[in-house]
Amino acid sequence: MGWNDAAFLSIDGRVTDPGESDMRRGVVPFAAIAFLAASLPGAGAAPARDPAAPPVYADRIIAPESIAIRAALAQAKADGLFASKAEAAAITAYYAAQGYVPTWTADGRLTDRAKAVIGRIDDAAADGLDRAAYKTPWPGLGAYVAVTPEAVARADILLSVAVADYGADASTGRINPKSISENFGYEIKRPEPGATLGAVAAAADPAAALDGFNPPQKEFAALRAKLAAVRGAKAETPPEVPAGPALKPGMSDPRVVVIRERLGLPAATVDPDVYDDAAVEAVKAYQASARLKPDGIIGNATLAAMNRVAADPVATILVNMERWRWMPRDLGTFYVQANIPEFMVRIYDQGTVAHETRVVVGKTTNQTPVFSDSMEYVVVNPVWNVPASIAVKEMLPTIRANGGNLRGYQVYAKIGGRFRAVDPRMINWHSVDMRNIQIKQPPGERNALGSIKFMFPNEYAVYLHDTPSKSLFQRDHRAFSHGCVRVMEPWAFADALLAHDPGWSSARFKKLVGGPERRVDLPHRIPVHLTYFTAQIDDAGNLRVWDDVYGHDRKMAKALGL
Repeated sequence: MGWNDAAFLSIDGRVTDPGESDMRRGVVPFAAIAFLAASLPGAGAAPARDPAAPPVYADRIIAPESIAIRAALAQAKADGLFASKAEAAAITAYYAAQGYVPTWTADGRLTDRAKAVIGRIDDAAADGLDRAAYKTPWPGLGAYVAVTPEAVARADILLSVAVADYGADASTGRINPKSISENFGYEIKRPEPGATLGAVAAAADPAAALDGFNPPQKEFAALRAKLAAVRGAKAETPPEVPAGPALKPGMSDPRVVVIRERLGLPAATVDPDVYDDAAVEAVKAYQASARLKPDGIIGNATLAAMNRVAADPVATILVNMERWRWMPRDLGTFYVQANIPEFMVRIYDQGTVAHETRVVVGKTTNQTPVFSDSMEYVVVNPVWNVPASIAVKEMLPTIRANGGNLRGYQVYAKIGGRFRAVDPRMINWHSVDMRNIQIKQPPGERNALGSIKFMFPNEYAVYLHDTPSKSLFQRDHRAFSHGCVRVMEPWAFADALLAHDPGWSSARFKKLVGGPERRVDLPHRIPVHLTYFTAQIDDAGNLRVWDDVYGHDRKMAKALGL
């Protein structure tokens, strides 16, 4: 048999035709070796084959590195190296597709690309991840003392697993959002391990490719930089301001000394306990930066804000970085973000804040959910369809006490399979099955939704809307709704929302006020993100912290072992 007639036997025993792919897969035709050997000086006839010897089924040699990789994969499964059966199958399939050729090793040692990847994984803690979760081989493996092919193969597999696991955690986080609260509506889909490994292995710069699995948003990068700064700074905890009665300008209180230190003011040489003009102006500036009422009065809200910053910020930064991993990687070029702990909503256009205003969010017992969706339409003169939970838990006791009198509401009862308008006084509210009752509030000045609502249909049935209860916007803590988000300046919000649509404006919407309910479809869907970020880095590089109103930070910190 000559060179062109050589047959090939794969590792699993299949006979194949020779080809370039076999060479890449670490396979050398035995016929070629025999042909070359026969042409060497002194070559003679091969000795006769012993009839008792095992039969020869193939005429090719399999590279020992490929044999070692295959054996290392089997051993890794037995040792529980893989996070799951799915990961084991995916990484095994990746190597099989490569012909079991090593990815990170060559000539008995780790390649420079492998060392770069290990160096990037070494920075996992700076990314807000746990470095100990990713086992990697020693970078000097085989560089000083020869090691066995089995040890080299295991190192190759070990690094591949680390790459797959880091990529999954960096892109989607270490916690399932639903394990924290059902009010997190993110659908997390972890990247396929083989695809992650393949993308990093094929990249011109594998370390940069691995870094690319982290959230791309500038807010995440700012938190990462602040985390490094906080960890690198001298461990000094700012003084905590003791509790006490509200401090007003001109009052004298020993806490003023601590407040001045907290705000970086020089110590007063005369009457240090007096809350003087300089301290008042510094407090007003702080209140404005913290989005509190800048009145210079140090009440509970201002005191709490000051002491939040005084606490160790590392855990707060880490849980916020984790939540960024749950967010869509592409927020949109024009989008709405309502940040629950901040009680603010903003419209972003090309990365710049185009509009912002205060909002009221859900109470702790009626939490506003956290998720992303798309706004599709606006409703002017909305009818409020009272949710069943509100009708039963809040309205029904009052209705029973008032003899069925529901001023300002319409009641519908299921009759003959259809809901029909009925006189509420004709219903026995003490025995009625509320599943057969619908309560609606028609459009008007007293309507709970105000004059306009902004709709992004979702499983939680929440939306942004106007409200007749304007006074709540003046409070610093604004968690009072049943879950929907009330907007302080809905008409200005509408103008900013439709800035790129010349066909509609708040003026045109206002002309519809007072009539029947009217739906207006938006020409383009607008991404909406209801977020829960308790920490943010402002334009000056300062860490801004807000109350953990729903306790999500606490639960996440526990889940992360912080």
